[in-house]
Amino acid sequence: MTLDIDEMPDDAVAYHSYAIGDIHGEVSLLKRLLERLPYRPEDKLIFLGDYVDRGEDSIAVIRTLQALQQEHPRCIFLRGNHEDAWLEQWDGTSFKEMPSMPGARKVWESCNSEIPADIGRWMQQTRIDYEDDHAYYVHAGVLPYKPFSATIPFEKMWGAEGFTDRDYNWGKTVVFGHWERDTPFIQRHKIGIDTGAWRTGNLTAIQLPNRQIFQVHREPNDKA
Repeated sequence: MTLDIDEMPDDAVAYHSYAIGDIHGEVSLLKRLLERLPYRPEDKLIFLGDYVDRGEDSIAVIRTLQALQQEHPRCIFLRGNHEDAWLEQWDGTSFKEMPSMPGARKVWESCNSEIPADIGRWMQQTRIDYEDDHAYYVHAGVLPYKPFSATIPFEKMWGAEGFTDRDYNWGKTVVFGHWERDTPFIQRHKIGIDTGAWRTGNLTAIQLPNRQIFQVHREPNDKA
């Protein structure tokens, strides 16, 4: 499904940015979405965090993203609160124990309590936020009435007070995930694209600056 909002001609911008919402282990949906997105070599793929826990296969999600990064270097991986919680248990070589996060036990047990070390190193390289010509990108949001840079990393990953209630102008659109909704949340100054893939079966992306929405849906043969 696609939805065009304020569509602009392709030749009006040097590149498009595709922001992808919270995946939470839904590797089949991720692969389907990547096949659908019409990204070009010059375009950016910006993942908003929360790759793990809850869904089909969290390790396979990260493996898919690692392979994608080799094929398309213009990938940006933000850190969600779930990755932040896992990294609290990371000592640089291994995960000491399972974090107290919904869905983490499924990941822990799928690896027999031994998460591959490269998963930790990959998580460690994720970013807190990102900015390009089209927008600011962050997992959970930023403080209203203050510059984007004024919000501390914890709030960018876990949520900032007042963010969801106020459509403040930060100078650029803020694109975020974390706050689960059944449909994309689009306002003038902020766009939320966490559509609860693990629960609803709908994984969402948005192309900027056109604000074109792309969605894929769980099919009956997808693994639970």
